Amino acid sequence: MSKKIACLFFNITLFNKSASDKKENFKDDTFFANNAINSFKTFHPDVDIHYVTDDNFKQYLEEFNISEYYDDLALILLKFIEQLMLVKGYTKVIRLGIDTFTCSRLDEFIDNDDFDAMFSSGPPYQFLQTEYWIPLIETFEHNSQNYQDVSFINADVTCINNLKMASLLYEVTIKYWTGHQDQGGMNYCYINQKELGIKAKIVDFPYIKTDVLYNVRSKGIACGGNQMYKGNLWNGNYKDPNSSIIGNVYPTFTYYIKDNKLYTSDHKQIKVFHYAEALGVKTKEEYNETLNEIKTTWFNKETIEFLTHQCNCKFN
Repeated sequence: MSKKIACLFFNITLFNKSASDKKENFKDDTFFANNAINSFKTFHPDVDIHYVTDDNFKQYLEEFNISEYYDDLALILLKFIEQLMLVKGYTKVIRLGIDTFTCSRLDEFIDNDDFDAMFSSGPPYQFLQTEYWIPLIETFEHNSQNYQDVSFINADVTCINNLKMASLLYEVTIKYWTGHQDQGGMNYCYINQKELGIKAKIVDFPYIKTDVLYNVRSKGIACGGNQMYKGNLWNGNYKDPNSSIIGNVYPTFTYYIKDNKLYTSDHKQIKVFHYAEALGVKTKEEYNETLNEIKTTWFNKETIEFLTHQCNCKFN
């Protein structure tokens, strides 16, 4: 069977009901979404892009014949993945957050049809616990040494390979609902894949053995977010009183280019970069401050030139 692949981007604010907590940081965005979509297009001209916004959201609902749905952005996003397969006949759906950029062809997603779902690594949150699941602390051997890593999944870079998995992920997310939303459903599915009768994989895990990175792990120690602030590197969220400054060089500033590929300082190729700074829930002042740092101080000149000329991103 020939592949028919879609990539789904979501940028809607319709679910923000009250004026008191209304966050519309991305509403007038001209940086993140454009760079996310244009960079993905650059390496995947053969993949159909579906960019869902406030302007076309109702049109998609009509096309998918969705009249009732849970009033939650994460769940409607999962429903759209399912409907892209059911209604439009896609055999594979990649989901990317608009706060990402793509800097290589995603071969680990595109070429692999053996797994029902392919996920990507979030921060190694060893002590995280929910009512339904706890991230696995997995042990691996590498170069005759044993290592441990935490298989915690971040939802914003995901590939679903069939309709059965899309429907199951939607159902599991609802059944085992936590504050982690669809990310919780993905972690539950990965941990319980044998019982669920599926095959799931984290494409850039464990860190010590992977050659490629698809999510926040390329941010090094700063993978938890809010750890690079005003020129200082923190060992946790800078707002946390228990965090402390551990340096003044951002891990993102140490990237290098080789053979038209982007690498971390420890020689992992970055295929998808995820900013993952909770931009949607920051105050407008915090959002603008972070955006300015991303444009001016996060990356060295070599990296900016690569993203501009090779990935069709704009940093001005």
